[in-house]
Amino acid sequence: MEQKFLNQVKDQLDFDSSTPLYIQLKQSIEQAIASKLLVHGSILPSERKLSVALGVSRVTIVKALAELLEQGMVVKKHGKGTMVNLPIHYNLSGGGFSSQLQQQGAVSNRWLVRELIECSAELSHQLELSEDACIAKIKRVRLADDVPVSIETMYIPKDFLPRPDLLEGSLYAYWREQGIEPHTQDYSLSVYEPTEEEARMLDVPHGLPLMKIILKSVDKSGRVLEYGAAICRSDYYKFEFKVQVGTS
Repeated sequence: MEQKFLNQVKDQLDFDSSTPLYIQLKQSIEQAIASKLLVHGSILPSERKLSVALGVSRVTIVKALAELLEQGMVVKKHGKGTMVNLPIHYNLSGGGFSSQLQQQGAVSNRWLVRELIECSAELSHQLELSEDACIAKIKRVRLADDVPVSIETMYIPKDFLPRPDLLEGSLYAYWREQGIEPHTQDYSLSVYEPTEEEARMLDVPHGLPLMKIILKSVDKSGRVLEYGAAICRSDYYKFEFKVQVGTS
């Protein structure tokens, strides 16, 4: 991947152009990011390696990276170097995972569970159902551009997802087709230490702090539509929310 990146950038540099080389280099790196050759977390080659491989001065490299740093497209990480910085911007009041991330990259699922189960005492309280009620359980690893970014486990009353085994993509897209619409959503966010299995599924070191989100959605009539949790990579997500203060 690194050599492909270096070859692509070198091919795009025009030493006879009136455009300064550092601008050309900056634009080439931006193009590599836009084409997903470089993704969030990718480590750029060192300044020295870039200088030697591309045949340009260290000053050119430094100026190009400084421009990208100012834009926030890369960050400096101690002990690692220059890293591509394109976190997932997730608006807690902006709808489902799939609809939001489709604007930022390719979204896919690695399904772990899609089944009907009997409601437990704890879940019956959260879903406001009887303990013997039948509910849907869905568990999946969410991927953005083929990178695992979160593990989501949701519990849904059977009335709102009678055939979880047939769900392929967005739950919210399915709900829209059925005329089901969340009206209010309660979130709880906390720092979470993953199990070894969870760390493996998310391809992160065991012990790396992650973000855990507990979600409960309710429709306009007060019926609970879903309850569950998502364990999210803290190095990939940037959570956003908007609060209205006052009535005027």
